[in-house]
Amino acid sequence: MSAYALTVLEEHGARSGLVEFIEAVHAGMSKVADECGVPEMELTVVLSGDITASIRAHSEIERNFSPERSGGVVKGKTIDVVRDFSETVIVLDAGAENAEEDLDEAELLHMVVHEYGHALIGRLRAGAGTRPPKTSRAKTPEEVAAIWAYEAADEFRCDLISNTLLGMFATVPEGSGGSRPFTLADLVGEGYREAFAGLLDQAHPGWPDRVFAYQTHQISLDEMYEGLLLGTGGILKLVAHADAVEEAGGNAPLLTGFADHLAVRKILGPVWGPIRKVLDSTPILPSLDEFAAVDQAIQGCGKHMVAMWQSLGVSASLTQNDELHVTVR
Repeated sequence: MSAYALTVLEEHGARSGLVEFIEAVHAGMSKVADECGVPEMELTVVLSGDITASIRAHSEIERNFSPERSGGVVKGKTIDVVRDFSETVIVLDAGAENAEEDLDEAELLHMVVHEYGHALIGRLRAGAGTRPPKTSRAKTPEEVAAIWAYEAADEFRCDLISNTLLGMFATVPEGSGGSRPFTLADLVGEGYREAFAGLLDQAHPGWPDRVFAYQTHQISLDEMYEGLLLGTGGILKLVAHADAVEEAGGNAPLLTGFADHLAVRKILGPVWGPIRKVLDSTPILPSLDEFAAVDQAIQGCGKHMVAMWQSLGVSASLTQNDELHVTVR
């Protein structure tokens, strides 16, 4: 019996003929999982013609899920049915509205492998014991920052895991009759980079302006604080995707091309730079034996996020009653 049991479901009129493709990818990723010491898990892949409906149905905490995200629309999602990822569901957009068109197998491969990467990393994090405990109280900025740090790092890793598989899938002709491996940069082009460029002003002057809007009684404290923290998590994931594409294409790190923008100099550079440094010095998919040390280093980078929020005048701590007290300087 496989250590990584697979079930494939088709829902909401999903495009037919993809089950064998999923099974082939699963066989390859199972070998990767075994080599990295990923603990046993049961995996269900849901091919859906309505990704929103399927995610809401398969996840208790995603009842209000919406696919829109900074930089694009969600095409796949990994759901931990059991918190240690021993039972995991991957929902994939397999809409059949354009069934007469040829399916872009490279795009499908990227989508599947990227989500498999999340499943394997989630299982490794549980096995290494580094996933932060679930709390019934509000999380402190330090706790939120640790999560945002590893979630952004996970996106970068999953994209590069996909990039490795894409290079085995196809090649691109080059001059003098040669060829090179097909990359994630070939697949997605400038999309993430352009989306990042378009959102820079959201971080600066956007985040200082948000704090000022609270100070001048234009928005509530909760609206300011939650918007700042959620905005940080969202844009960091976009940075991670865009930077992974730059890495896959053999280019300089993403932020070097935007070094003059205040959002990079004052906000994003000091936060993403330390995370990227850890990523550059560790394997794309660390084995179980080394995962704890790597993940602790990534989560430790959250301190730079907390410092960034404090530079905007925002800090928070728990009271004796475990209630979050937010202070705005």
